[in-house]
Amino acid sequence: MARRRQRGPAFAAALALVLAAAGANACERPQDWTGGSKIAGKTWTVWWQSAPAAIPVGAHFSLRFRLCGPPVRQVKVRGWMPDHRHGMNYRPGVTLAGRSGTAAGLMFHMPGRWQLIFDIAGAAGREKLTAEMVLE
Repeated sequence: MARRRQRGPAFAAALALVLAAAGANACERPQDWTGGSKIAGKTWTVWWQSAPAAIPVGAHFSLRFRLCGPPVRQVKVRGWMPDHRHGMNYRPGVTLAGRSGTAAGLMFHMPGRWQLIFDIAGAAGREKLTAEMVLE
């Protein structure tokens, strides 16, 4: 008689993480959105939109975002100027409801190359997703 190998909770957890990561990469634009940008990571994918759509220099703007992937515990959003090695002068407020959220009070205070960084944390670990843009 052949013996059947039992797969335990560790196998189930690992399989769930692999499937969630695969789902993150297949993340589609939210149905109620027109436009927006997508950043795909290993664990999570984020769709984001700014308001106003064209990010201004020296004026506050906000973001709305949606994540695909495993459950999320916390999201931080920040801006970074890699050429000048400094960030924003303001710390945005981030609200999160499930896998959707907003970030308000962002300001890219000078022209140049900026990175918009989403720092995501959850049971699956932590990941930073980055979008680059040049503001004139």
